[in-house]
Amino acid sequence: MSQDVPTLDSFPKITPSNYKHTSPATDDYNCIAWAYGRDSVWCWPDKYCVCFWPISRRECSIAAFVELFESIGYSRCTDHLLEKGFQKIALYIKDEELKHAARQLPTGKWTSKLGQYIDIEHDSPEVLDGPDYGVASIFMKKEVI
Repeated sequence: MSQDVPTLDSFPKITPSNYKHTSPATDDYNCIAWAYGRDSVWCWPDKYCVCFWPISRRECSIAAFVELFESIGYSRCTDHLLEKGFQKIALYIKDEELKHAARQLPTGKWTSKLGQYIDIEHDSPEVLDGPDYGVASIFMKKEVI
């Protein structure tokens, strides 16, 4: 995942009608932490163990990120569509590397933390598909009460 600060220009599918800005820029947390449900830690499997990473598999592999979300009850599913009783996440892959994670809101819209930049609400995972984050390729869901 790039440490560069993306701008909205980095996402060719964003339009004024398919997203809204929801919080100011901060480096307190990243997209992985935001999808995980945390907004006060940077979540990343860095080799120096500086960042929050609550599982033993500390490597930058897609499998490790999948395992991270499995550790809190997510399992793979086939799509991003809203399902009553479930929360979903989308993992974005580019060049066989995880670049971003987004979380579905109860409304069916999605929320993303854009690096050290802002949080946004967007209509679908595809809104962020593009040259920086790649494509929303892995979907996972967990039951919510």
